[in-house]
Amino acid sequence: MIKLSIIIPYYNTEKLTDELLKVLEPQMTKECEIILVDDGSKKEYVPWQDEDMVKVMRLLSNKGVSRARNVGLKKARGKYIVFIDSDDLVADDYIEQIFKAIETEPDTVYISWRSIDGKLGKIINGPDDEFNAWNRCVWNRVFSRAYIGGITFNEDKQIAEDDQFLKDLPEADSKTYISKPIYFYRAGREDSLTQRAKRGEFRPRIKTQVVIYCANMQKIGGIETWLYYWCQNMYKLYDIMVVFSDNMDGRQIARLSEIVLVMKLNHRLIECDTLINTRITDEIPKEIKAKKIVQMVHGCYSALFKCDIQPERDKVVFVSQAAADTFKNVGKYDVIHNFTYSEKPKKCLFLITASRFTREKGGERMIQLASAMRKAGIEFVWFVFSHQDTKLVDGMVKLPETLNIKEYISKCDYLVQLSDSEGFGYSIVEALEMGIPVITTPISVLPELGFEENKDGYVVPFDMVDVRPERFLEVPTAAAYKGDTNEAIQNKWIKLLGKSKPTGEYLKQGNYVKVEIIESYFDMELNRNMTVGEVVTMRKARAILIVGCGKAVIVR
Repeated sequence: MIKLSIIIPYYNTEKLTDELLKVLEPQMTKECEIILVDDGSKKEYVPWQDEDMVKVMRLLSNKGVSRARNVGLKKARGKYIVFIDSDDLVADDYIEQIFKAIETEPDTVYISWRSIDGKLGKIINGPDDEFNAWNRCVWNRVFSRAYIGGITFNEDKQIAEDDQFLKDLPEADSKTYISKPIYFYRAGREDSLTQRAKRGEFRPRIKTQVVIYCANMQKIGGIETWLYYWCQNMYKLYDIMVVFSDNMDGRQIARLSEIVLVMKLNHRLIECDTLINTRITDEIPKEIKAKKIVQMVHGCYSALFKCDIQPERDKVVFVSQAAADTFKNVGKYDVIHNFTYSEKPKKCLFLITASRFTREKGGERMIQLASAMRKAGIEFVWFVFSHQDTKLVDGMVKLPETLNIKEYISKCDYLVQLSDSEGFGYSIVEALEMGIPVITTPISVLPELGFEENKDGYVVPFDMVDVRPERFLEVPTAAAYKGDTNEAIQNKWIKLLGKSKPTGEYLKQGNYVKVEIIESYFDMELNRNMTVGEVVTMRKARAILIVGCGKAVIVR
């Protein structure tokens, strides 16, 4: 049985391919095959190896790397597929490392790599580690044949064909990784497709179906949201390229690059069937040639600086009839409402902490926990009620201390308490009383409060090594607080203090109370000097303030 098929698309790289095969030859086993597809080279490639080791498929004319890879896929017999570019190199244990990685039968394996000159590379450190948007290639992955299924490379593309192939694949159910660099990329070869593209050899042939042009893209905004949702809903139906000329926020580039091509205008000639101009204030660059121009109008006439729509537009699309009604003499137009977010959004956790932001109260642990959640891709808003000034992680919000946070706790997903120790843990008790789960350190009072892990919340270790924040997305319904009831606590205090009957004189005084002055001061409300030993009547709220300043005591 063939475990691994190595597909090498070849085009005029004889010496470099000889070097590659010399590295692969001693690694070969009966469970591995090499399929070299000669894509119409000027001189036919004739390997010196046995035909059982290297099977050569020859194409009559140069059709591009996508065609060569598709021919290789059709011929391949392996349970797993890997692609190697004919001008690159691999490690001496390349096949051995792949065989180890596929023992668990994952859908895909990520391969760590570096360039031969050592200037570029990517080390994969875990199953959740991802390649950068610019590094979406097929040569740094191993694919299960079952995972690929019937998906093939788009033979109409000369650049970014890897990116399209990866987008067409389904979400992998399982994946693993090889942390040791075993693929060596040859950067900068003058006759490589990448270098030829940089020199502009493909400029006349950069074609796509739809170009969306936007001179500037901000971090957030209505047009930015429209663009992302539009691409998200349409990229499987059309080849789409987003082009900007001035600036685009990096986060916008990152999320758009997951589904469409994003390019800054750099004097390349771009040909497309349809150009969508996102703003009526943006002039269409001369480098973009389109068969049809669609002008989007996202706002009302007055909000767009009373800017008119250019007459050379073939179609005008308003996002609402209300917007269209503010323009005059537009002629024919369409109204197409904006796409909305159709996928179920990620859960955003709401967390509450009411504690001093000090070491013993878990200030450092809070930062570590927030960082771990952010790294795990968990969205959260964490309200911290504390007076200490400290630098918080994105997603944490500092609020002033307040006497009563029960209203806040009742609306949150978790109460978070990460102290070294707690004698009682009031915040935890208040949360459990309301059925709100808790994220806490293993403080000794938890059993006494009736806290049960996974039922009433989660425990994270003091050293914050094994936090596992993904489990927080499964928010448990905390059982009722299992400590003493208020009535039981009251009886214990009565037993301690002894029975008595209060006079209630203080409560009977209503909104005014008598105070005895214990330190002289000038009372601005009464507009006179107050002397020691004097007893006066004043508003209860005022009396509390004066008592708090140490100037008086309330007379019972």
